[in-house]
Amino acid sequence: MNSIEHYRLGMTRAIFLQGRNPHAYIPALSISLFLSANEADVKQAVLAGYPAGQVLESQHVELAGEEELRVAFDFDGVIADDEAETVFHATNDLYEFHKHESDRAFVPHNPGLLKELLEKLSAIQKKEQIKAERDPKYSPRLRISIVTARNAPSHQRVINTMRSWDINVNEAFFLGGIEKKAILDVLKPHIFFDDQKTHLLPASGSLPSVHIPFGVRNRTVSDPST
Repeated sequence: MNSIEHYRLGMTRAIFLQGRNPHAYIPALSISLFLSANEADVKQAVLAGYPAGQVLESQHVELAGEEELRVAFDFDGVIADDEAETVFHATNDLYEFHKHESDRAFVPHNPGLLKELLEKLSAIQKKEQIKAERDPKYSPRLRISIVTARNAPSHQRVINTMRSWDINVNEAFFLGGIEKKAILDVLKPHIFFDDQKTHLLPASGSLPSVHIPFGVRNRTVSDPST
C-alpha cells in the first residue's frame, strides 16, 4: 500500500492473505489477469482455469515520456487454446499442422486464458477510435500486437478467429521460424505474453515478459493428461 501511494497509482483495493494462494479469489474479483512472480501460484491458477501468468525476471524498463502503451501476445496457448499446438506436438510435422489449420481456416479457435483480457483491451481501443474521430488532435495510446511463430497458410485461421470475436489488433507478425526477440526488440512492447519460455527468455532481458503455463507445451511427463 505504501508503494501504491509512493507511485501515486489509482488503486484503492487490497487483499492480504498471509502467504496463502490467492487464485481462489480471481472470479470473486472479476480478475482478467493474475500476475505473479511465484511460479507455483500461477500454475495452480492456470490448472483451475484462471487467466494467470508468471512474470519473468527482466531489466527495469523506463516508461517516462511514453505516450503509448504497447501490449504483445502470442496466439496459440495464450489468446486461443492449444488445439493447434497439440496437433503439431503429436505429429512433429509442419505439413500436417498447416493442413489441419487450412482445413479449419473458417472454424474459429476456442478461447485461451487471455482472450477475455484481449477483449477488454479491444473495447478500450474502440473507445479511443471514437474519441479520435471526434477529436482530430487525439492520438490513440493503446496498441495491441500478435507475435506468433505461425506463417502462411496457417495465418488465415488466426485472422478469421479474430474477426469472429470482433477484435482488431494494430500489428500481426507471422514469423515462421524467425526468432521473436528480433521483432520484439523493434516493437518494444511494454509487456509480452507467451506460453513458451524458449521465446520469452531471450526477450526478458530487455522487456517485461510473462509466461502463460498453459497447454501441451507446459505439461510434464508425470501429467496424466499428457
